[in-house]
This record gives sequence, C-alpha cells and structure tokens, in this order.
Amino acid sequence: MPWINQSSQPSTTERVIGGLCYLTFGLLGLLYIIISGRSSQSPFFRFHFLQSIVLGIIGLLLSWTAQVFMSLMGGLLSMLAGAIGPAAMQIAFGLNIAFDAITKACFLLLIYGMLFAFLGKYAEIPFISNLVRRQM
Repeated sequence: MPWINQSSQPSTTERVIGGLCYLTFGLLGLLYIIISGRSSQSPFFRFHFLQSIVLGIIGLLLSWTAQVFMSLMGGLLSMLAGAIGPAAMQIAFGLNIAFDAITKACFLLLIYGMLFAFLGKYAEIPFISNLVRRQM
C-alpha cells in the first residue's frame, strides 16, 4: 500500500476507537472527533472510521432490501401455493437461508475490520477499501 506511511504506528487510542467504530457503525468515531477537536486525524483512524460507516450503510441497505424482497416473495409464493404446492415452502426456506448467509457475511466483515483495527493494521475489503481510499 504505497499511500500509507508505514513508519508511524497508530496510537492505542486510535486502535481502540477505530475498532469500536465497527460496532457502532462509525458513531463512536464521530464522537471521538467531536471530543478531541482535531480537524485532521491520522490516516489509520480515518480509514477505519470511513470503512465502518460504509459497511454499516451497506449492511442496513441489504437488510432493508432483504425484508422487502422476502415480503414480496412471501406474498407471491402464497398466491402460487395452490399451483406449485409444497415447493413454495422450499423456495421460501431457500431464500431465507440465502439472505441469512448474506447478513452473517456482513457481520463477519465488521468483525474482520474490528480485529484489524485493534491490531493496528488496515483491513482490506476488496470493493469497500478502494472506495474509502478514494474518499480520504
């Protein structure tokens, strides 16, 4: 990562606050910025702060989309239950498992980012880290 200054290690406070940002979707980081009053934070903190916000927004949007989609599919499958019979329940069960796996993957990404922040390293998540890096 040529854009990162590897010679300076983040402070313990930045590590802890950066890691806890993932649990609060960036709200704790925002509180830290307000309390510390510094307008320029370290690149390490800003990276984890912004990445936690992006992950929180993506997780929230996926959750809402899954709920709407499951409601629509539930209504559609209940209308077609007479035509396709017991397959409607299997389709609904399969969709529920798929959305549950996506939700758990998002949760694991939050844990991954949090652990890397506590270790003082940059958590590289393919699409999201590139997006965050462009905003820094």
